[in-house]
Amino acid sequence: MKKTILLSALVAIGMTFTNCSSNDDQNADTNAPTLSIQSPDLNQTYKTDLGNGLGPEIVILTAQGIDDIKIKTMKLTITNSDGTVVFEKTTNSSPDTETTLAIADGFETTNAGTYNVVFTATDNSGNVGTSNPRTFTYED
Repeated sequence: MKKTILLSALVAIGMTFTNCSSNDDQNADTNAPTLSIQSPDLNQTYKTDLGNGLGPEIVILTAQGIDDIKIKTMKLTITNSDGTVVFEKTTNSSPDTETTLAIADGFETTNAGTYNVVFTATDNSGNVGTSNPRTFTYED
């Protein structure tokens, strides 16, 4: 008799947990972060040598990722005309970071050519927002 009651209780508990529904799927974050690019402007041209020993002109790279829940990382990637990555930087959120995260850095080169920068934002749910490439040129 004790075995029957114990078995019945275990079956009832198992059915209770099996039939529990969760709103987690309904509340899942499926929205990718958006990006706001402040710099560089489209199709800017920079000098590989400013003269007088000043070296190359610096491209300022600045963007902000915005998410509706919580943003995790911002990344910037620069490639040359061959598609080779020549510069990369990632900024991670802090415990105080909520829905926005900025990334900023400078880039300079003495190699004339065309370059593209792409900004990527990732939220805590793994959704990824990617900017269109911003093209800029270095000339001698």
